[in-house]
Amino acid sequence: FYAVGGPPFIGLWQFDTDREAVKINWSGREWTQLRVESKAERTRSEKEPRRRQDPVLDRMPLRRTEKRAHEEIQRLLEELKETEQQISEMNARADDARKDLQAKAAAHKVAEEEARKKQAEAKAAAEVVRQIDSRRQAIEAKRQDIHAALTKARDVLANETAKATAERAEEGVSLDFLANHFVPELKRQFPGVDVEQKTFSELAEMFWDSGRQGFAHKTDFLGHASLVDPSDEEAGVSLTTAIWKKNTKHVGKANLFVSWTWRYRVGPFIEALVEHARRNGLVPDSLFLWVCFFTNNQRRWLGQHQDGVAVFAANVSSAKRVVCVLDKYQDSLYFQRLWTLFEMFVACIV
Repeated sequence: FYAVGGPPFIGLWQFDTDREAVKINWSGREWTQLRVESKAERTRSEKEPRRRQDPVLDRMPLRRTEKRAHEEIQRLLEELKETEQQISEMNARADDARKDLQAKAAAHKVAEEEARKKQAEAKAAAEVVRQIDSRRQAIEAKRQDIHAALTKARDVLANETAKATAERAEEGVSLDFLANHFVPELKRQFPGVDVEQKTFSELAEMFWDSGRQGFAHKTDFLGHASLVDPSDEEAGVSLTTAIWKKNTKHVGKANLFVSWTWRYRVGPFIEALVEHARRNGLVPDSLFLWVCFFTNNQRRWLGQHQDGVAVFAANVSSAKRVVCVLDKYQDSLYFQRLWTLFEMFVACIV
């Protein structure tokens, strides 16, 4: 507080709060001329915030329904934030109105002459309070509706994500991509390396680190390390998903399951698949291969040691056809692995 005019202590005094200014005169003997003034409402200095774009979406290989569900959640969250801001403002205005009502009711007792005027003002203030309370109740109901809609939208997103995850598990990479695009992409990623003579196990060591320190991506081949998996919202997707993100025509529902081993060299493996397609009259750009190296998300398989037995039969059944790739007929690496023999067994009984 501070004094305005006059000698020290005697004169007009003013007391400020966040919402009111009280002025009163001190004559040296008594306080007179009490006056209470409400401060003007502060103007907003900021415009309404622009809707924030989810940085994760651009990195998610989402189906259209997944994307719509994400966008609906973002819209509802922003609308909820705006509604809660309105409730806060209504509460502040209600507090101001109540204090104003109390001040007017107290002033009504000071002078009988002003009783009718103060009564009218008090009635008007009470009506303001009633209207604000009514508006606040409406906004509170709206907030509850938004919460319900948000819950529903999240359920929709969970269902769509589950469906999309199941679809991705059944997707295969086209033979056209393997035959015409895979090796050139490898050469761009690893210049000077004879990638065609590398085994897929060696490629895996160039792509991923699954040692004692945990799983890590060594390279962002085709962007698979930086893309976000919608199922767990963590960075790292399958190579098939990364290929689909770049060009959807190279990925489709697998119609041929490939049983093989990562100890095969890249060049001969692709040549064997191309020769199989040629002999059987299969079109490379419509032949989609379920190849574990590409279709499985290695972040989960190598990093989290996902159980392949539980889903293997479903993958074989979905593809409907199985081809076993041998490096040679005698002493083949294929027959030196228990897993490939298990694949052959499941293919015979599914």
